[in-house]
Amino acid sequence: MWARLATLVRRVAGMPDYAAYTAHLRRCHPERPVPSEREFFADYLRTRYGDGASRCC
Repeated sequence: MWARLATLVRRVAGMPDYAAYTAHLRRCHPERPVPSEREFFADYLRTRYGDGASRCC
């Protein structure tokens, strides 16, 4: 139940789903290494906010 709630909160907040991402990597890109959960979210935050503000306002 807690895992489902955490997934729901992440979706509402706009955070990607790590479990779905790793399943996709294993299914479609087996040659790529699977990042740790910490690496995954760090990369997500870097790509989302890395270049500063993404909007002008």
